[in-house]
Amino acid sequence: MMARITGKAKRTPGKRWFVALMGTLLLLLMVARGLPQMVEAATTNSWSAYMGNNQRSGYNAAETIINPTSAPNLKLKWTHKAGGAVTTQPTVANGMVYWGSWDGIEHASSPATGKDIWTANLGQTIVTCSKIHHGVLSSAAFATLSIKGVATPALLLGGGNVQMYALNANTGAVIWHTPLGTQPDFFLYGSPAVSNGSVYMGVSSHGDCPLVQGQLVQLSEKTGAIQHTFNVVPDGCTGGSVWTAPTIDTATQLVYFSTGNEGTCSSKETQTDALIAVRAKDLSQVGSWQVPAAQQIVDGDFGSTPTLFQATIGGALHKLVGLENKNGIYYTFDRATISAGPLWQQQLGQAPGPGGDNIASSAWNNVSLFTAAASTTINGVNCAGSLRSLNPATGAFIWQDCLSFDPRGTVTMVPGLAEVGAGTSFIVVNATTGAQLFSYSDTANKSDFLGPCSIANGQLYQGNIDGNLYAFGP
Repeated sequence: MMARITGKAKRTPGKRWFVALMGTLLLLLMVARGLPQMVEAATTNSWSAYMGNNQRSGYNAAETIINPTSAPNLKLKWTHKAGGAVTTQPTVANGMVYWGSWDGIEHASSPATGKDIWTANLGQTIVTCSKIHHGVLSSAAFATLSIKGVATPALLLGGGNVQMYALNANTGAVIWHTPLGTQPDFFLYGSPAVSNGSVYMGVSSHGDCPLVQGQLVQLSEKTGAIQHTFNVVPDGCTGGSVWTAPTIDTATQLVYFSTGNEGTCSSKETQTDALIAVRAKDLSQVGSWQVPAAQQIVDGDFGSTPTLFQATIGGALHKLVGLENKNGIYYTFDRATISAGPLWQQQLGQAPGPGGDNIASSAWNNVSLFTAAASTTINGVNCAGSLRSLNPATGAFIWQDCLSFDPRGTVTMVPGLAEVGAGTSFIVVNATTGAQLFSYSDTANKSDFLGPCSIANGQLYQGNIDGNLYAFGP
């Protein structure tokens, strides 16, 4: 399944087994007894938003149970069959696992058994041209809201009916919901960011049939009222769908997001196939950069979410933001000057790879970047996909794994490990060397692991388009 080309030696981090194990046992006991008002402090670690946080690092630094020593011993703990495909990244918080399925159901499940504690029907929309039914494709963000002066655990996510929802995380009851478009032309593929009392969410066309005006919307986290809207293309134009997640630099209070391909307009659309930066307070624009004409391809969206990281370049520390385009190129920018263009770029996959779209988001473990892409060549070998570790200062490859499948879900990381799933398998590798430590294949259904996994509290959660959510632990 994987040919490995590595450089560095294996490094095994220290382990705090006893503390982590006791915290996990306490959590499972509380879930089993059905105690309400589970709080974040009761868990040893969490995965509370898409890619783990608003910086979209894809990295859970607090995880100790699943590590390079225990990863080869991962075992299937349970599966939960939903009524539709599962491509959301599960949210692990509040003593539950939250995940959506294409039948329109948002699930809150027990980490111990996988059984639903509650479910909420958030609707479906049928794609006009393909007749595919899309339900919940948005990964939930967990937050604590003040509702009438009472601290209330909540989930913020997009429903299958183009409504933005705030749900009570304990019960699934709707706190508020706000329409961000009309069915069937609009859809909420992306996942929200929650920061300083606001929720940020991208608005997309539904399967590009037809194209609509792409937007980033800012809503009140308490009421769902729309505070500000950023239009990617002018009124009366179409294109620029935002079907990825917004990324927030908490130090500068800037929001970075990527956009889709152009549509119809009487003037040139300069912010499609682009990276855009806006102020979090009001969505006023700070800068943007569009893929050059020579590098643009048909349907050349940015299907990946921007990742924040940093590196020393030329003796100076740079705060960076990077992402992959469907053309297979990974672009890296100084966060303060994205309009000046990338500091470096690296070709990861063909443009586009056969059967692949180059839409995987990268991960950052505070040392290296980790990327996945579609069809490529590594040391003269043709690969259906790749998983790579990159030098954040230059984009140079540290190690490269040649994969027999095209990974489309974002890379997920914990200390010492990287995971990616696509095709009928997912793999876990040593983050230092790229050596494969674990793999699992859906041999029965031969169905794809299309979305990203989450790892927290000693369990790995991975969805499949056959409708199953899988839970693994050592």
